[in-house]
Amino acid sequence: MDMLPQPSRTLKFDGFWRWLQEHTQCILRCGSVDAMLYDHDDFHWVVLEEDRQHIIQVLKGKVLVGELVMAGREVTEVNVAPDPDSGTQGHFLVELMGGPKEDPQVLYHFIMAHGIDPAPGHKDLKH
Repeated sequence: MDMLPQPSRTLKFDGFWRWLQEHTQCILRCGSVDAMLYDHDDFHWVVLEEDRQHIIQVLKGKVLVGELVMAGREVTEVNVAPDPDSGTQGHFLVELMGGPKEDPQVLYHFIMAHGIDPAPGHKDLKH
């Protein structure tokens, strides 16, 4: 049975950030050009804001394993699409875009265990 590719969605950063705070255990990995954080059975994710920075941390117990600090104000849009590298596993690639409008670049990315859909009847997001 062939699966048709699902279309990508575009979101605002604030909507994605609120959704991500409720789905931290669905993060498989995230990163930027400079760093990559991976999920592991012994780790847990923490998502927080501090001094206008958006922070993703991976901890083992109370020990910080890694941290990604994002400037959310630089993100112009968030693109969500099925991850082309995961095949039929149902993982989704989330790309946080920024830079000039005529030549946007991926600033940060996430691989999520599932996609993001609008919740029926209102504009909030669900999985």
